[in-house]
Amino acid sequence: MRDRSNIPDSNFIIRLATLADVEALVELHWMSFKPEDHVPVMLGRRYVRATYHWLVTGAISYVLVAEANGCIVGLIAVADRSFISPMFRACLSEFALSIARHPGLLLRGKLWQRLLRRPDVTSQGRHIADYPGMAQMTNGAVDAGYRGQGVFPALVEASRTFSKERGSRAIRAGIYKTNMPSRRVFIKAGWIETPALETPDTVFYVSYLDPAFPIELGLDGAQFHT
Repeated sequence: MRDRSNIPDSNFIIRLATLADVEALVELHWMSFKPEDHVPVMLGRRYVRATYHWLVTGAISYVLVAEANGCIVGLIAVADRSFISPMFRACLSEFALSIARHPGLLLRGKLWQRLLRRPDVTSQGRHIADYPGMAQMTNGAVDAGYRGQGVFPALVEASRTFSKERGSRAIRAGIYKTNMPSRRVFIKAGWIETPALETPDTVFYVSYLDPAFPIELGLDGAQFHT
């Protein structure tokens, strides 16, 4: 259990997560999401652990953490391209074990709705999501005791730097439509809400790291920030 005795101290550093951080990432994730809202939690702690193992060690993904007082108090995970299929394949054995332990999960429509979702509302959405150079933020979380202290905005900004260094030309982030605090962070940071990418429960924001990229995608480059 993390020591929260110094929560008022808002000083933190941002760094890349390592394999040694996986258990702390799992704990923060577990405390931040409810099973009814988030498929990995619905599938259990072992499945959540498998996803972070893949995110930290995978060739196409990375995790940034905010660390304060020696504890991880925030995280953002990013993949260099669409992540759902490759992550699901990498975690398939844990998925099967979760279903074997709790077969009733197969009857939960929301499991399949969230697991198989993709930005396929329009052909333009598919074009944007699948275009080479479009990274995708997979999830983010901040310890409840550190919310409102700039941790999440700092992680969001750092993700731009790291993804650009990895060769990405833009990042898209899907946020539940009901999660207004997170949506405000992306809006304030200048990320562009992109209706073509929306799913029934998720709105997407895009940050363009290459000023030529939106034009290449066939969009009006005048409206985009870099």
